[in-house]
Amino acid sequence: MADSARYIVYRTAASEDQAAGYIVNAVMWDGITNYSPGSGLALAADPAGQYPIGGSYVAPTS
Repeated sequence: MADSARYIVYRTAASEDQAAGYIVNAVMWDGITNYSPGSGLALAADPAGQYPIGGSYVAPTS
């Protein structure tokens, strides 16, 4: 069984009242079990807990 780690759930596109990058939730996830954050949302690893719910996140560009 894999260890779980903290991930944030953030908006990839603005909604009516939240900007793109807005952090809507934080979850503990093992990275193996199927998990989908939903349409217009994405996950980012946050093992140090540096991104609070209600804050903002900018995804790295490659």
